[in-house]
Amino acid sequence: MPRLQGYCRSDRHLRKIILNGEPLPFVGIAAALDRADGLDEDVTQSLSGLEGDDLAQFQDVWRGLNGDHRLALLGLLRQAADESAFLEFSSVYKGSLDDPDAEVRAAALSLLAEDADLGLLDSFLKSAVTDPSEEVRLAALDGLSHFTYAAQTDGWDPESERKLETALAGVLHLPTTSFPLRRAALLALAYLTTARSEQEIRQAHLQPDLHVTAVEAMGRNCQEIWIDDVITEMEADDPELRQAAAEAAAELEDQRLIPHLLGRLKDDDDAVRRAAIKALGATGGSDAKAALSQLLASRNRDVREAARDAMESLLDDEDPFRAL
Repeated sequence: MPRLQGYCRSDRHLRKIILNGEPLPFVGIAAALDRADGLDEDVTQSLSGLEGDDLAQFQDVWRGLNGDHRLALLGLLRQAADESAFLEFSSVYKGSLDDPDAEVRAAALSLLAEDADLGLLDSFLKSAVTDPSEEVRLAALDGLSHFTYAAQTDGWDPESERKLETALAGVLHLPTTSFPLRRAALLALAYLTTARSEQEIRQAHLQPDLHVTAVEAMGRNCQEIWIDDVITEMEADDPELRQAAAEAAAELEDQRLIPHLLGRLKDDDDAVRRAAIKALGATGGSDAKAALSQLLASRNRDVREAARDAMESLLDDEDPFRAL
């Protein structure tokens, strides 16, 4: 039997991936990944919606790839899925969650996070708490933001919400947890409008290392209880805090914040000004529209472009059919 290009394991293993005497298209993945033009269309399509025997055969191929090839393949599949709504590779991603390579595990978590599949909640929580790689734990915590958002907006069952809340708060309070992990845990927790989430945001707001993150979390929490705090932070000496407050205002979309956002249009910091412009577009109203109209004539190109984007957002919100 001839050896297939791109597959270097023994003939005994090769026979496992032969279907009715013919090799499946994805057998040549390794060779395809080495080519500058990447995967052929038939190989990509063969990986979409894998299940049953086909999935088992692909997993044998997957184990024969090196870590760089596995990581590159996940990236190419993400690109293909972005380009076509008819392609779906969740089976490949799920099979990568326990990959021996930490970069591959992290990539798989990022690829699966957006769907916030309740059936994967335990996998994400386990990765966030017990994975030996901080990169993987961070990817899991970032991904859990999608889960908390879904739990809040879709009305998940109380038990699942409690598991999310308990795990994220636990990460926040572990003495050995690094700042990036604490930050990601707080931001993920912030989407839940619970008493525990409010308490954690308020406590973080008192901690120097999490102060800015807490302001960002106020925006994600999206409750009017944070209006006064956001107004105060928009006047802070630290431009990073003023920027975070303006970005939180964009999430809160409360007209009471408009006068304070208008004041930030003359801020000394470019990032703060851009954040305020974006927030005006998100919040809307006659005062916001008038200010953005004036900025469209600014001599500063960055300001003009930011104002244009904000105005488009404002007009789309006023007339949802405008974007169609």
